[in-house]
Amino acid sequence: MTPKSNHNYVQQPITDASPEVREIIRAVLQLEKDKLYLKIPRNINEDILNIIKQVIQS
Repeated sequence: MTPKSNHNYVQQPITDASPEVREIIRAVLQLEKDKLYLKIPRNINEDILNIIKQVIQS
């Protein structure tokens, strides 16, 4: 498996996902990036739950 085909294989579930799921993925990744500097990231589970609720209600 070449590196390019491996990348496509890994990205396929994201690219094939619905717009809502892609929005959740984007928001959760941004949240994780924002909390990387914290020694102990607190309340990340609640933040992810809020992201999911927000996307569903939109």
